[in-house]
Formats: sequence, C-alpha cells, structure tokens
Amino acid sequence: MENREREVATHEEACARVAAQFSERWLRHYVRSKLRTDPVFPAAYQLLRGARVPLLDVGCGVGLLGFYLRERGFTAPIIGLDIDGPKIHQGRAAAFGQYDGIELRQQDVASEDPASFRGNVVVFDVLHYLAPSAQRDLLRSLSHCVMPGGSLLIRDAPRDRSARFYMTYAGEIFAQAVSWNIGTSLHFSTRAFIHAAFPEDEWTRAEQPAWGRTPFNNRLYEFRRRVGGASAAA
Repeated sequence: MENREREVATHEEACARVAAQFSERWLRHYVRSKLRTDPVFPAAYQLLRGARVPLLDVGCGVGLLGFYLRERGFTAPIIGLDIDGPKIHQGRAAAFGQYDGIELRQQDVASEDPASFRGNVVVFDVLHYLAPSAQRDLLRSLSHCVMPGGSLLIRDAPRDRSARFYMTYAGEIFAQAVSWNIGTSLHFSTRAFIHAAFPEDEWTRAEQPAWGRTPFNNRLYEFRRRVGGASAAA
C-alpha cells in the first residue's frame, strides 16, 4: 500500500509541474486534468522508464507525454511530431527553458516518412484520423523505426459494437466540433487490423485497457521487436 501511495503522489506531482509550464489558465487546467485522469501516461512511463534510446512521439499534440516522462526522470531524447501547428507552438513555449532534449516538430506523418529515426515509438490516438490504407502505410513505416528490443506503443479504440466504442466515436465528434481535434473523417480499426501489421515471428504482442475512469474504448498495445527477428536481421 505504501508503494502504491508513493506512486500516486509522484504521478500527481508530475502532473502539477507539467501543467504549471502553460501560461494560459484554461490550458493549465486542461493539461492537469488530462494527465491526472488519462491512464496512458503512467502506463507509458512504466513501459518506457528504463529505455535509453530516443523516443518518437507521433501525434504529440502540445507535448504532454514527453513533458510527463521528463518529470518522471526519463532522460532519453524525445522527438514529437504533430500536424497541428498551434499545438506545436504551445508545446514549444511550454518546453522552452524547462525540458531539455525534447524537440517538437510540425509534421504530417501520413505524407512525410520518419523512417530515418531509430529507437522506441509511441502513437497515441492517431490512427483513427487516417484512412485504412494510410494507417497500414504508417504502421509499416513506423515499424522500421523500432530498434531490436524496442517497442512501438499504440493507443486507439478498436472498432467493435460495444457501448464504449460508440461513446469514443461521439467524444471524437465533439472534440472536432469545438476545434480541439482536427476535423477529418474517422476510421477506427479493428484489433485484428492493428495486430496484422506486426507478425509474431518479428514482434511480441501485449495489450491492456487504457480508458481509466472514462466511458471510452481505448486500449494500449505494445509491440516489442524481437532481437534477431526476421526484419532485424535483414
């Protein structure tokens, strides 16, 4: 119980420190609430905390994952990519003078291949903004960025007939309506579609719920490249 209480306190302190870096009051409140209630941040920390290789954060938004990891002691270089220019601008302003080794770039990963990167990769809440063919191309491209023994973490809501899925869809429509998320067609993939991009002879697979106390259908997938797998040996 003591360890659990210490972990919660450390998490809360990290959330507060990240939120304090944002100058706009509404954004500080949003950031702190998002970090405190979304389980993907502490889950990603637990999976990545021992890594020493660079991290590529695809769809980084204002940079919350990178900032949170820094506040938890993660020291590896972080590159964040997002198509949303205003969010990148807000993230750079928050990081300036506070978080070393974090680079936020405005970039459309659907059309600009980041294949020169090598390390670990995270793709949180991005896939459903792309058409299925673009999702397949992106996952193929990002899989080549993962070093042997490294991980590609994906958070998305699998398309099924659950109430959670329909709540996720409605939540995305609302976020687009208020212009927080980009306005585009939504294409939620099935679990099988995502798994198909990572052959079992090259990758180990694991997944866990990532919805916390929300009504959404989010799941966190971890695909770890096998050392000496077919792709790594090529």
